[in-house]
Amino acid sequence: MIENGLLKISHTESHTNLLGPGDRFVIWVHGCCFHCEGCLAVNTRFGAYEEVSVSYLASEIIQSGCDGITVSGGEPFLQAQALAALVKKVKGVRDMGVIIYSGFTLKELRDREEFAGLLSLTDILIDGRYIQELDDGRPYIGSSNQILHYLTDRYKAVGREYYAASKRRAEIKFNADSVTLIGVPSANVLQIWKEIKSKNGGCDDDF
Repeated sequence: MIENGLLKISHTESHTNLLGPGDRFVIWVHGCCFHCEGCLAVNTRFGAYEEVSVSYLASEIIQSGCDGITVSGGEPFLQAQALAALVKKVKGVRDMGVIIYSGFTLKELRDREEFAGLLSLTDILIDGRYIQELDDGRPYIGSSNQILHYLTDRYKAVGREYYAASKRRAEIKFNADSVTLIGVPSANVLQIWKEIKSKNGGCDDDF
């Protein structure tokens, strides 16, 4: 059964408000079908990953106490069925909102039946390929072609205020054996991140 299946995960992070309103549990899935020039998260295509059971990850999310889930990548809809099972399992215990970043456009997702289950569980979809020359510094979104879709009413009030922020926010987190970048960075933070990567032998934990 899908709910007992495995998800390929590059990284998870709990208790951050850098990728959606409220206290969020963020999942960066591994694997992508797009080749966006300038993508910061290339490690989610070529880097290390962990295979995690749907049941185990659902338990982690529920126990975190977070308000909502954000899924990025990588490309989440390449694992649509397993992610839909994960969200349903979580929502069976706690009602948590869902935000997904996808390289597919909303139209492309609606045109493919295999994506319908996960899409129906999504409150906010941020869609479209990252286009480097259209990166205009908009907070929380990579490039100006990408659109924020409110698919439900859940975040309409708080979301409009949250996404109207005047500048990008990101965090560089130092752990015992890794350094990670969380969020959509400004040019200054990106430069600092590149310098840290250079000093650490090109570590590539970009999220």
